[in-house]
Amino acid sequence: MTRMSQTAVVVGVRGLGRRIALHFGRAGWRVVCAARTRAEVEAAAREVDAVGGRGVPAVCDLGDAHSLAPLVAERVDLCIASQSPGGRFGARALVEIDPLELQRSFHSYVVGTWNLLQVLGAKMLVQGAGTFLQIGTSSGVRTREGFAALGATQAALRALVQVAAKEWRPAGIHVAYVPIDGGISGEPNPPGDHAVPQQEIARACEFLYHQPPAAWTHELLLRPRASDWTAPT
Repeated sequence: MTRMSQTAVVVGVRGLGRRIALHFGRAGWRVVCAARTRAEVEAAAREVDAVGGRGVPAVCDLGDAHSLAPLVAERVDLCIASQSPGGRFGARALVEIDPLELQRSFHSYVVGTWNLLQVLGAKMLVQGAGTFLQIGTSSGVRTREGFAALGATQAALRALVQVAAKEWRPAGIHVAYVPIDGGISGEPNPPGDHAVPQQEIARACEFLYHQPPAAWTHELLLRPRASDWTAPT
């Protein structure tokens, strides 16, 4: 990579998003660290600076399209959406799930990415180039008992990203959905082989960015080593 010549916008810089931001920072990228909390984005930007990149803090809310304008103040080569609605996680019967849980998940993932695609998409269409990657979950590619809210939300998110990929491919914009079918670990070699290391997800994002238009991947499913890789998607 050419140092300091490319800009990545990473939305959601806690956990996985932070590791992705640092990965591109080490390669010398200008990394816009975006989230709702000022302390969080400023800390992430400082860490990007410390590893050799140029960190830019950006406070925004995916639910507020107007707040996303600073993300496109300069050229955007790559945008990675790694947001999370937070709150409870785990299986629960459909009839026992609080409807607010579905609303929060839908607002964070579907409405949030809708706003992000409209703002970033407009910028990339003018540029005539760019890559947009959406991190997803296993619920986006297969249904599971106990995950009705997440499954409904991720299915809608996947469809939204697919439409963007189809519409923007002719304009030279690469859009891909990256579902993680398993746990996510901050360790490079997680015990038990049942989780995907954060660093490998970051490497997958880099791989997608460097793909030539003649062989773009529009959906890259990542599974941990101990999973059933023959499972349907």
